[in-house]
Amino acid sequence: MPSVAKQVWSDFISVVAVWAAAVFLLMFHHEKVGIHSEWMPQVVFGSFAAVVVLAPIGSLLWRRFIRPA
Repeated sequence: MPSVAKQVWSDFISVVAVWAAAVFLLMFHHEKVGIHSEWMPQVVFGSFAAVVVLAPIGSLLWRRFIRPA
């Protein structure tokens, strides 16, 4: 596997871990934030879809343009 793919995969796993921690915290504090219980599945699955799409794109942009090695 090329090094770029390994870096993108590593970045993706890191973003998913942060997302999972945020969802875990949101489970307990969603009412304080103002999210109704009925909205939680949409928030969780919608945000995961955004993470799946945007994390690899952001990783590639970060490695290519913002912080070239």
